[in-house]
Amino acid sequence: MNGKNWNGWGVSEIGPLHIKENLPNQDSFIVKKFCWGIVGVVCDGLGSKQYSHIGSKALVDAIIKVAQLFDFKKDIKLFEPLVKSLWDINISPYSQDETSTTLLFCIVKNKKIYIGRVGDGAIAILGKESFLLEEDKNMFTNYTVPFGRDEKIQWYIFKDSEIDSIVMCSDGISEDLKKDKLLDFFQNYIENYKDIQSNKRVYEIKQWLKNWPVRGHSDDKTIVALVKETNE
Repeated sequence: MNGKNWNGWGVSEIGPLHIKENLPNQDSFIVKKFCWGIVGVVCDGLGSKQYSHIGSKALVDAIIKVAQLFDFKKDIKLFEPLVKSLWDINISPYSQDETSTTLLFCIVKNKKIYIGRVGDGAIAILGKESFLLEEDKNMFTNYTVPFGRDEKIQWYIFKDSEIDSIVMCSDGISEDLKKDKLLDFFQNYIENYKDIQSNKRVYEIKQWLKNWPVRGHSDDKTIVALVKETNE
């Protein structure tokens, strides 16, 4: 396996607050297949920043470019400065502070799965052993540190053979679900949608994101899934 037997999809829906205030969706995402594998990214622009929608899109684009070029046999710590340099170019003429965003991503390449995160949102690893990868909050505040600040990418590396699927979502989804129900939610999500035709799948997901059942919800909502095909 080299990652070519993976597929994926993503869906994003603007939150009611941004519709009301005539603001753009501050989340950005991508799922992109290559001859060598697949990449999924979710970026959630910080709501307090005027151009965070630009920052989130710029960071998605930077991750895609670096994922294609980076030699993962090198020190993994070299990945982040390359992303940051491209992101700085992409957000120009705006500053990092004006375009602050979180980052969740997954790269399937070289028979390995490289997962990274900065900030909040949820990542579910599903397979023989299923578990959540959560933000490392060793601070006395609920404030999430965006990409490009002092917080470095938290890396998780797995063998391709160990994992069946990965789901990533912004905190507009994860924060509205009970923590002890998150894993079940992601497992059911994969089971419900992995075999559905693409257009129907996206339509159905957008509908329930738009009609999110949590009273008073306001945030943008984005969810990305990467799934290993079983018919190898």
